Amino acid sequence: MQEDSVRTSLDELKQMMRQVLSSRGITGEDAEFVIDDHVDAELEGRPTHGLGKFLLIDHALDNRQGGSEVVSSVGCLMIIDGHREIGQLAARFASLKAADLARRCGVGLVTLRNFGRFGRLAPYSRIIAETGMVGIVLNNAGPPAVAPFGSRNAILGTNPISFGFPSVTTPVVIDFATSKKVWGEIRQATLSESQLPRNAFLDGNGNETVEPAQVDAVLPFGEHKGSALCLAIELLAGTVAGAAMGGQVDDEYSLGAMFLAVNPVSGAHHHVSALVDEIVASIPMQGADNVQVPGQGSLRRKGEGLQRGWLDVADSTYKTLSTMAKGGTGLTSSLLSN
Repeated sequence: MQEDSVRTSLDELKQMMRQVLSSRGITGEDAEFVIDDHVDAELEGRPTHGLGKFLLIDHALDNRQGGSEVVSSVGCLMIIDGHREIGQLAARFASLKAADLARRCGVGLVTLRNFGRFGRLAPYSRIIAETGMVGIVLNNAGPPAVAPFGSRNAILGTNPISFGFPSVTTPVVIDFATSKKVWGEIRQATLSESQLPRNAFLDGNGNETVEPAQVDAVLPFGEHKGSALCLAIELLAGTVAGAAMGGQVDDEYSLGAMFLAVNPVSGAHHHVSALVDEIVASIPMQGADNVQVPGQGSLRRKGEGLQRGWLDVADSTYKTLSTMAKGGTGLTSSLLSN
């Protein structure tokens, strides 16, 4: 069933979100960064990380213990305790620290623990790339959700990874989860009272399901290869960031994230741009209009959305956001997703 929507200007939408955050003590640049992250996700066509996720902000704020803190820094390595900070703010802090280390040392490796969820990784590899560094960001996005290849049990997180490369113009940013679909699909389907995509989710008996209430696990993308990458990210987060893994993950604050920044060779941004141009200029396969590199479609959709100046917001989402802006509460943590 397709839910009714409310056509809302971006200015009105952002102002409502500002009111939500301001009434909860988040203002200025911090508020704008959190707002832009969720609105950009909607504009780029990623509603699983958009407004529906913003409606869970009360959960993040209720558990917040303070700002992120560097607890260890030796050479090019740094460990950050997020103190259960809002995920976007903790991840931004870690990204900038990694880029700064890379400028000074050639390489910067930052691990982040005890932080709230921050959804997409692309904004943080982009932050690193915009400083002229190459960025790699990953985290074990549990609790257990992904059934490893050949299994029907949820053991691994959805475990995304993102790469950012500086270029002459816009950084090349690659960002994807290692599951076929992100767990946020369940929240979106629940909110809109619709079915899930096929061939992605399993019920408790290991059978495919499209019903949100029946989901017990999600499949990895790319069969055994995607499953191997998913496992590698879980292991990296566990061994490098000191995070819990698999069934040891009991909540989002036991997860770990890694931010790697590398100072590239001189002139590397020109080579990146040349390769992008070569790919974009290549001959499309039959039935395709053009060839794009990852991220170009999202940037195009975002640009079109900004020019348009409005979004169609699901009626239930708009009502909940309005309630929150007036001092009411948002969604409960029962709809939290990987």
